[in-house]
Amino acid sequence: MNLALIHKVPLIYLLENNHYAMGTSVERHSHNTKYFKRYDSLPGIRVDGHNVIAMRETMKWAKKYVLKNGPIIVEAETYRYHGHSMSDPGLSYRSREEIMSVRK
Repeated sequence: MNLALIHKVPLIYLLENNHYAMGTSVERHSHNTKYFKRYDSLPGIRVDGHNVIAMRETMKWAKKYVLKNGPIIVEAETYRYHGHSMSDPGLSYRSREEIMSVRK
């Protein structure tokens, strides 16, 4: 990221934030859950990763931005509905109610 900033490399860092790591929420393992703001010198924006139109428009804008200014972080905020594997059913660290409310 440092070199990309120095050389103004037209690079889009796309981060998918699904709010959970393996077995825990992001609030329990990150000091700053606004990933698009974590790198003070690297600009970033957040977009609703569930909204296809918003994603398309954001990425079109980001492409124009990086070609002129250099790298940027785009954080796509999504939600992980299931666990990571058979050994992580995803219910020990969140409730079924939480999952259902996001699905609505």
